[in-house]
Amino acid sequence: MRTGSASLRWLFYCGYAVVLTAVLLYVRFPAKEFKEYCTRKAEGLFNGTKCTIGKITYALPFSIRFDTVKFSSPNGENTPLFELSALNLSSRWRDFGRTFVVSGQGYTGDFNGVLRTEQGNNQFSLDPLTIQNVDLSAIQPINDTLQRKFSGRLDYSGTYSAVVNQYLEGKAVGKVKLREGSIELLQPVLTLKEIDLHQVEMHIQYDKRRLQITKGKANGNQMTADFTGMVQMITPWYLSNVTAKGDFALQAAFMRENITVRNELIFLQKQFKKTTIPFQIAGNLQKPAFQFGY
Repeated sequence: MRTGSASLRWLFYCGYAVVLTAVLLYVRFPAKEFKEYCTRKAEGLFNGTKCTIGKITYALPFSIRFDTVKFSSPNGENTPLFELSALNLSSRWRDFGRTFVVSGQGYTGDFNGVLRTEQGNNQFSLDPLTIQNVDLSAIQPINDTLQRKFSGRLDYSGTYSAVVNQYLEGKAVGKVKLREGSIELLQPVLTLKEIDLHQVEMHIQYDKRRLQITKGKANGNQMTADFTGMVQMITPWYLSNVTAKGDFALQAAFMRENITVRNELIFLQKQFKKTTIPFQIAGNLQKPAFQFGY
């Protein structure tokens, strides 16, 4: 009985110490000093950037919320390179410093995952990682750099792992989905200057700077397509090499409303002796080139 009572007292005192520490941290949370510390750490995670954090809030027992987190170029450019409306980190006491539940919002979308870190080698993994409803048109640096308009809602479900500040060398496996999208074309294809897409789905595998795309399917008002592809990432990212190939077909309703397009399609079907039209894309992300045939 004495042994049992001693164990209960020990558990009570340990629990009391944890709760008291958490309460003191909450009541006397050094927000200003901690914000400066977090800003320096964030800039260390993304070399060559300047970080600003709007607000930091601590919640019992081991949760922290960061509001309005922005990463910008240190040369004073006004447009942020990347920004989050909110970032939440939480952990259980026995996993603190190694495993965190991550969630937040950015570009009107939401993300959540489990972040695992490895001591001493700066490696980390996000497994699982889910991103939902990201508004591509709101990511201004991408639209400005690629010099054409992209829109749509982007989802991702899968994993990602890398070494800090070597993010292009990381690994990812998952599924990407684009909804309610549109892509402005550099040159018209069958009179189309822009492609409207109800939904695009693809499986991706990223390793050693190579993004492999399989089981790609696209569906929109004007066309449907099946495709595969590959992107070889380099620096700067917009000059990364892209190759893709597949087959597309125009929607019957679209052809009825566009006689010229229908006649061109009939010609291509006779040329390739297929009801669907083969195509390929080659070039870089900023200036890809489209052509019929493989």
